[in-house]
Amino acid sequence: MKISGIELFHIAIPFAKPYRLSKAYGTLHEAHAVIFRLNTDEGIIGLGEADPMNPFTEETPGTVMSITRDALAPLVLGRDPGQMPAIESSLDRAVQGHPTARGAINMALYDICGKVLGIPVHQMLGGLYHAELPILWGIGSDGPKEDLAAIEDLRQLSCRTIMIKMGSLPIADEIKRMISARRHFKEEIKFVVDANQGWEESEALVFIEATREFPPDLIEQPVKRWNILGLRRIRDRASCLVSADEALVSPQDAAELIRHRAVDVFSIKVSKNGGLVRSKQIAQTAETFGIKCLMNSMFEFGITQAALLQVGCTLPNLIEMGHAYGSVVRMSDDVTDFGRNIKGATVRVPQTNGLGVDLDEEKLRRYTQDYVKI
Repeated sequence: MKISGIELFHIAIPFAKPYRLSKAYGTLHEAHAVIFRLNTDEGIIGLGEADPMNPFTEETPGTVMSITRDALAPLVLGRDPGQMPAIESSLDRAVQGHPTARGAINMALYDICGKVLGIPVHQMLGGLYHAELPILWGIGSDGPKEDLAAIEDLRQLSCRTIMIKMGSLPIADEIKRMISARRHFKEEIKFVVDANQGWEESEALVFIEATREFPPDLIEQPVKRWNILGLRRIRDRASCLVSADEALVSPQDAAELIRHRAVDVFSIKVSKNGGLVRSKQIAQTAETFGIKCLMNSMFEFGITQAALLQVGCTLPNLIEMGHAYGSVVRMSDDVTDFGRNIKGATVRVPQTNGLGVDLDEEKLRRYTQDYVKI
């Protein structure tokens, strides 16, 4: 079997409602992705998805499409998809960076191989550890009154882990939000505070001290990605767990975070981390050093969510809270059928071959803004 062609679809779909993040990212109204379709000479198709979001990533949909056309595709076309290690090695030698584009190809290769072998991808990654997982749901940056209403709505859906986006308001207001949420819901809800690099180190430390009686369960990436020593100082002072997200892209980043003992938790995103192989490698390295993993998401559609689930369901070192498998529910629509795996606040691992997700061709055409065939 040989890879005979690659198709790229730049799609854009509005959120169900605007999503306000930290001051580093602003308020988002729609999500962009590049859908990959790897065709083979035997008619088996592999699906991948890149989820670039500058400045969260250094990539954009345009760079994903151009680097794939100019540099990645020539190294993939004509190759046997079953020779993934050799293909990955070729790409490593030829291309620096571009993890979301690389990750999309890796997803598609796994999808093809799973379909050829007649097994779900998780069986290729070590086997099933979790048949289902609780879902983490997120709320945007707002005031305490609006937060309580949004959290209550999610609680009614049986959600027990909620990510509160912070980093856009003055730190005094963020403190009020956290105290209000914890005081109202007590320990019934696990709270993840995600500042998305929106705080100065001094602000993060003020937040930790002011919320010591009403703390979150986890603080994610409070400071800039390069401030590893700052993360360590925050971890040393925090009464909750601290996680790296934007600071954790490559396995080398994982090693640096471990060396500095900077965090308790790794936030893994299959698109951000360059595919299933690297995500699994990061998770296994974390396990070796006693670090837990949070399966997290960009603003993803169903292919990346399916790939994330295939990795997450194999890991013994997941943090005991919800994980971000509800991205498609935040969207006004999706081009896949991943949503069928979600029931209430739980996601069930599909047992179908490959990644376990299919495209809706009509919706793919409807939402495509740019198309490249290689």
